[in-house]
Amino acid sequence: MRGKGWLVCAAWLVAARAGSAAQDAAPAEAGAVLEQWVRTRQTISKVRSDWQAEREMLEQTRLMLEGELKSLETELSQVQTQSTAVARERAEADARKEEFEQALNLLASRLPRLEQRMRKLAPLFPEPLNRTVQPLLDRLAQEAGLSQTRRLQALVTLLNEVEKFHTAVTLHPELRTGPGGKPVRVTVLYLGLGQAWYVDENGRVAGRGVPVEGGWRWVEDPALASRIREAVEVYEGKRPARFVNLPVEIR
Repeated sequence: MRGKGWLVCAAWLVAARAGSAAQDAAPAEAGAVLEQWVRTRQTISKVRSDWQAEREMLEQTRLMLEGELKSLETELSQVQTQSTAVARERAEADARKEEFEQALNLLASRLPRLEQRMRKLAPLFPEPLNRTVQPLLDRLAQEAGLSQTRRLQALVTLLNEVEKFHTAVTLHPELRTGPGGKPVRVTVLYLGLGQAWYVDENGRVAGRGVPVEGGWRWVEDPALASRIREAVEVYEGKRPARFVNLPVEIR
């Protein structure tokens, strides 16, 4: 009995020592686990914080890229629109150029005939008109040295000057043969290229002119002196405006 009792007592002591050792190890293990859990939570929090910052940065980058993409799309659309407009304008310009070239070729084919007619008309140009258009006539005479465009420009300018003179009344001082065959300075009143009258300052020399083949034909008529002088002074503003009856020759 005494032996069994000692064994029971020894067993209880071993068990008590084991329990005590287990109780001493539990707090240490719990502390280690808690520390590991805290570290894990900190890691998770840092990862989450970093991810949120990264996500915000990525979102801003996405918005920026989307804005740039829209801007590029707008610019591309504008470029395409401008390209279309440029292509349309280019086509219109080409069409106008072709029309101009056709018209220029047509005029160029008629240039020789127009120049020939103008040379025939040149002797009918009175002195004031001839002074203006003679350089143009000289230019047209240099056919070999002028391009079609320059010849056409000269001819158009010449026609404009002739038209301007023909639709206006022009006063011009000239010399006419007076009594005794002496030259006398007179004032010539041209009514376009159709009629002309002249008179001197003293009213002793007067007459009228009309274009004929090869030039102008002048007829002295002193009886017209007073009326021609009156017409000249009305034109110059020296007299009130009124109708003056002058003879006209229709050919």
